[in-house]
Amino acid sequence: MSNPSVVLQQVARNFANAIPQADTGAQHSRWKAGIGPFEEEIQIEMILDELPADCAGEIQTEVPYPGNQQRCDLLVETDSVRLPIEAKLLRFRLDNGNIDPNMYKSVFSPFPERSSSSMLTDAEKLVYSDFDQPTGLLGLYYEKSSEEYEQLRAETIAEKFQQDVSYWYDIDIETTAIEPFDGLQHPYHQHGAVMTWLLSVD
Repeated sequence: MSNPSVVLQQVARNFANAIPQADTGAQHSRWKAGIGPFEEEIQIEMILDELPADCAGEIQTEVPYPGNQQRCDLLVETDSVRLPIEAKLLRFRLDNGNIDPNMYKSVFSPFPERSSSSMLTDAEKLVYSDFDQPTGLLGLYYEKSSEEYEQLRAETIAEKFQQDVSYWYDIDIETTAIEPFDGLQHPYHQHGAVMTWLLSVD
C-alpha cells in the first residue's frame, strides 16, 4: 500500500473489525461491561491484541516525536509508507448515559494545554512536527442506540472536525474513513465507528 489514504482506510477497517472481538471479554472493575468505558490507551491495546498478526506487526505504539520527548500514539509502517497517527477517544456519553461535559473540549478545543491535548491540537502538532508528511488522526467513536442528538452522529462529527481544522489551521485535511461497528455490550456504547483523517501542510 503506497497511498497514505488507503493505509488509513485499512487501519480504520481493521480496527472496526477488531472492536467487537475485543468487546466480548471486556470487563471493567468499575463500569458496565464492554470496551467502551475503558481509557484510550487500554482500548488501543485491546484492539491491537485482536488484529491479525500481519496487520498488528505494521503498527508501533508510543513512538517518540523527532527531536523531543512527546510520543505519537501509533506509527504504521508498510513497504512504502511510514505514517504517524494520533488517536483519540470520541465518547460523548458517560457510563450512566449522561453527556460527558469534558468530551467536546477533548475533541474540538483549539487551545493547547500543558497537561493534555485535544484532537484538534493534535492535528497541528503532527503537521508541524519533524515527522515526514502526510500524517493521520484516528478517532474511536461510540454512540448509544437511537442517539437523539443528530450532532453526535459519526458522519456529523467527522464533518465538523474537518471544518474546524480548516478554520483554525493552514492544514489540508481529508476524511478518509468512517468504518462502523456494532453489537457491543455496553448499553450506551453499543455501536460506533472508527474515523480517520489524513493531514498535510496546506
